[in-house]
Amino acid sequence: MSFESKLSKFGKLLDAAQGKCRSLTDFTEKNRKQKGTVHHVGASPYSVLLFDSFIAFLSIFLSIHLRIGMDFLDYSTLYMLKNMLVFGLVSASVFLWFQTYQSFWRYTSAEDVIPVVLSVIVSNIIFFPLMMLMNQEDFLPYSVLAINIFVLSLTLLIPRFTARVLYSHRVAKMKKIEAMTKVEKKPSAVPQILLIGCSASVDMFLGEISSNEDLQFNFEPVGILSIDQDEVGRAVKGVPIIGHVRQLGSVIRELAQKNVFPGQIFITEKSISDNMKKFLMSCIRNHGLLLMHVMHGYTFSNVTE
Repeated sequence: MSFESKLSKFGKLLDAAQGKCRSLTDFTEKNRKQKGTVHHVGASPYSVLLFDSFIAFLSIFLSIHLRIGMDFLDYSTLYMLKNMLVFGLVSASVFLWFQTYQSFWRYTSAEDVIPVVLSVIVSNIIFFPLMMLMNQEDFLPYSVLAINIFVLSLTLLIPRFTARVLYSHRVAKMKKIEAMTKVEKKPSAVPQILLIGCSASVDMFLGEISSNEDLQFNFEPVGILSIDQDEVGRAVKGVPIIGHVRQLGSVIRELAQKNVFPGQIFITEKSISDNMKKFLMSCIRNHGLLLMHVMHGYTFSNVTE
C-alpha cells in the first residue's frame, strides 16, 4: 500500500471519528432536553477548551520529566517553552475539531472517553513532525510522545470523572433528603374505582398506567368485573375479579356494606355493545357513579347515552 493511500485511509478514519464525536454530543443534548434535565452550567464550553489546552501545555513538560528525569534541566528554558507552546496550540486545534469541550463533565460516561483519547492521539501525531523540526536545536526523545498519550489522557479524564462522581453524589443526597421530607398521600385521598373488562385488557391497562411516567393518574382499584364468567375468582396484578359485569348492581351494594365506595367505573375494553352500554348507564345512574371508557392510547372519555 502506497504512502498516499495510507494517508487517505487515515484521513477517512479521522473523519469518521469526528462524525461519531459530533453525533454523541448531539444525542446527549437531545436526550437531555427531552428529559427536561437542562441545568445551569458552571463553566462555558470555551472555558473547558481553555482548561484542556492548558493541561496539554503542561503535559508535554511532565512527559519529558517522566522520560529523562532531572536531565530536563539540560534543555534551555526557551526550547522547553517552545515545545510546550506548540503542543498546546496543536492540542487546542484538535480539541476544537473533535469538539471534546461540548460534553458536560457531570454527565461523563464511557462513551465520552473515546473522543478524548482520539483527540490526544491525533494531537501527538500532528506534533511529531513539528518536534522533529525543533529537535535541530536540542534532541528530544521520540518516546516522550508515547508517554504523553497516557499522561494527557489521564489528566483530561480524571477531572471529568471526578466531576461526574461529585455530581452523582450530590443528586443522590438531594433525592435522599427529598424522600425523607416527602409528604405521603393518605389512602383516603386516593379515588377508588371499579374496572370492567376481560383479564387481558385490564392487565394491559394497569401495566401501562404503572409504567408510563407521562400519565399522572393515581387510583385504587377495588375490584374487576369481567365479561367472561370463567375468570371470576381470579386476580390481575393483585386486583381480584369479584364478579361478572352483569352483577354490577349487587357488587356495588356488597362493597358499600364493607365501607368501600368506588366513585368511578373504568371500561378497559376498546369497544362495548350498545346493550352493554345501556345496562351500565342504567346502573351508574341509580348509584350516582361516573362511567369512563379507556380509549386507545389510554385517554379517558365519559360514557353518555
